[in-house]
Amino acid sequence: QVAAQRLFALLEARYGGLSRLLESGPRAEIITRDDGLLRPTDLARLATHEATALHVRNYYDKTAAQQLGKLLAAQAEAGLGRNWKVSTSRGLESSDVATLGAHLPFNVASSTGNQEDVDAYFDGAWKEFHDRRVSGGDHSTPQLWPMDKLRLELDECWAGGAGLAREKDGLKRPYGGGLPRVMMGPTRWKRGFIHVDEMAPLSIDKGLLSANIYLQLPSSDDDDHSGDFHIWPLGVRSRWDWYTNAPTLSGLSAQDPQTQVRLRKQLGPPLTIRLEPGDLVMLCVQRPHCAVGFQNGTRVSLQCFVQHNGPDERLLVEC
Repeated sequence: QVAAQRLFALLEARYGGLSRLLESGPRAEIITRDDGLLRPTDLARLATHEATALHVRNYYDKTAAQQLGKLLAAQAEAGLGRNWKVSTSRGLESSDVATLGAHLPFNVASSTGNQEDVDAYFDGAWKEFHDRRVSGGDHSTPQLWPMDKLRLELDECWAGGAGLAREKDGLKRPYGGGLPRVMMGPTRWKRGFIHVDEMAPLSIDKGLLSANIYLQLPSSDDDDHSGDFHIWPLGVRSRWDWYTNAPTLSGLSAQDPQTQVRLRKQLGPPLTIRLEPGDLVMLCVQRPHCAVGFQNGTRVSLQCFVQHNGPDERLLVEC
């Protein structure tokens, strides 16, 4: 292991440097739409890494988003959220993110190795689908849950269609279709925690996307744009790109302040997405990104992941 670390350090010293992998032109574009429409051409560009992110303003009605965000924020403030624990040099610590809903994220539920936890996840996913289609008031009027709207439109926009990911064996139960994510100030990382959710070179044939619909954002009385979203157009497109920058890239999963400083120095200024309630943001989670921290207020979004395996294969939605 020590020998491998020395080899990768030598490769990075001689051939590495994240700055040369930062893309420009159309590949560094944040596709921005103001009309609330998800377009097949935009989705295809994002999936094939011919754009860095997709920002659809007014995707979900702003007033409805704010009402839903207020309801979910109140639930989190009442202690109903589950904090995502993260691994640090000091052991497991609380993160800036909590989730709400009838189940944990699958990666958390499955990490215990206990089949009962996996079964509880799938039972909770089924319950979550049905509970979220009923309004939060005193009546039972069905409503279009934002993640249901997204799933329908992904199916309409992608050549191979889209739907819920399912177990490969056994009962073939569906995975969850999205969970509320809540961040409450003051956050741990003032400038945001730069990370990736999957470590692998970019491929036009497959990849993992994330989708967030924003419901509530922290208010700011100054010009620091608290609660914005940052992403870097880093294009690691080959194993050579990866191997020659492995020591630095491995820091994209480390909750370490010194590593974050080093990443910011090498990555340079980010691309910024200014958010409003009702906005949709989609990106490839193999590109470095972060949610900017804030001192006061609450940030609420709904998130799912979307796996793609080529234009003719079905998009698989999960969380």
